[in-house]
Amino acid sequence: MTDTPAPPTLASTLAIRDVDSALAEPILPTLAAALAILEATPTTLKALVTGVPTEVVINAPDGEWDVRSVMAHIFLTDPVAFDRLRKITDEDHPTLAAVDEQAMLAASPARTYSIPTLLYRVNFGRLKLIAYLRTLTPTQLERTGEHPTVGTISSYELLHHLAYEDLKHIRQIATLLADTLDGPRGPFGEL
Repeated sequence: MTDTPAPPTLASTLAIRDVDSALAEPILPTLAAALAILEATPTTLKALVTGVPTEVVINAPDGEWDVRSVMAHIFLTDPVAFDRLRKITDEDHPTLAAVDEQAMLAASPARTYSIPTLLYRVNFGRLKLIAYLRTLTPTQLERTGEHPTVGTISSYELLHHLAYEDLKHIRQIATLLADTLDGPRGPFGEL
């Protein structure tokens, strides 16, 4: 009995730069970048918010999310992304459910969780997501589903979108924190 080799996974594909698939160079470096960003997000969040007083993380301009709400949003949407990835990789061009992220956040107690709780939950959920992403084959990354707003998307595109959204949310948190420090800078605010 001959052992059939397992198909290459995202992790093994990233380690081998000369794969023969639609995901070969120059696309491969963006996969590595996206995965690195997704992996680094919990650590980056921790570095940004650890030790920051609660009064600061719950402070935001009217109608905008505060730092804690942005972190709760990441915690709440990771499982949605994970479910979408699983559907796309496991089913034949599935229709993905619409999600009202504003309503999901408004209805969830996660927006009131402490920062340490949110950091723990984001990290735990992200570890599961990253472990799953590392099992995906190039063929699975090419599979598609139907997004209710943007139409046909691939797992590859969704993975990149998640990393892009992480960077947007990190920037959003950094901006909120910087805004709280702007007034106390005095005349340096002119610079």
